[in-house]
Amino acid sequence: MGDSHPLVAIGVDVGGTKTQVITEDSAGTSADLVVPSARWRSGALFSDPDNLHRLVELVQGCGQVTPHSVLVAGIHDCDTDEQMRHVSEVLRTGLGCRVTVVNDAYLLRYATHHRATIEMIVGTGAIVSGTTADGRRITADGHGWPVGDRGSAPDLVHSAVRATLEAADRGEDDGDVLYRRVREAFGVAGAAELAAQARADLSPAVWGRHAREVFAALEEGSATARAIVDEAAQTLAEEVVGLRGRGATGTTVVVGGGVMVGQPGYEAALRAHLAELEPTIDVVVARTPPAAGALALARELAGQDPQVGVRAVR
Repeated sequence: MGDSHPLVAIGVDVGGTKTQVITEDSAGTSADLVVPSARWRSGALFSDPDNLHRLVELVQGCGQVTPHSVLVAGIHDCDTDEQMRHVSEVLRTGLGCRVTVVNDAYLLRYATHHRATIEMIVGTGAIVSGTTADGRRITADGHGWPVGDRGSAPDLVHSAVRATLEAADRGEDDGDVLYRRVREAFGVAGAAELAAQARADLSPAVWGRHAREVFAALEEGSATARAIVDEAAQTLAEEVVGLRGRGATGTTVVVGGGVMVGQPGYEAALRAHLAELEPTIDVVVARTPPAAGALALARELAGQDPQVGVRAVR
């Protein structure tokens, strides 16, 4: 990414697995950078105080940031107003530009041009968020692996590993294609080795990368994989219903995240459960990356009074 022209709008999406930065400069030229989040983030977002400084350096490497630049960042694991204010302040101080920080789920409404929505991200993590009539942001789950993030990639794998171990306890090691796929994914031959290998690294990225085995088994007719995916979809649908009960407005659920997008079986299960629980709800799958939503919001804010300060949106 060059720096011959000052950057006008900067959209950042920090996910559990990857970070994407999309920029637009004063000449109207756009550029796109995708890197593993582990390149700049050590552990959880707030576990290392230098994480945000490294994020600043990543953005600075994308072009010329000036006081007139507007940056919008949607950040996984940034859930409270206090966290958003802290991240906003660090980024604003480091970059010297206007900054708006939101939870990454919020970007979906800008990525799809649907404004009155309930947002759902299902990837390395999982969260459902909405907005009440008085403008409050409310959320369901997003509590992080392993205590939450139901329906996420590591959660699906956890269910698959548990099902494989339980099948071994029943003497049914080869009773479902999923069991073989799980063992092969972890590079083991039996239940004891699987349990040990699975416990060796409990990071969501390591577990989550095996979610493709669940979907591959689903396509091959695995009854166990179908039950796992269906239960996860039901949980996500129930979280939408719960948010509606707490006052979330909108009848469109915008879904994003690498686990749901591109997995028609998972999407179909979610649609089926939502149709049963909330027939008035429409489901839109965001094919545009959340970072594009961040850029769209940054463009919108760039057209406002340049004296408008940092604001945290939740």
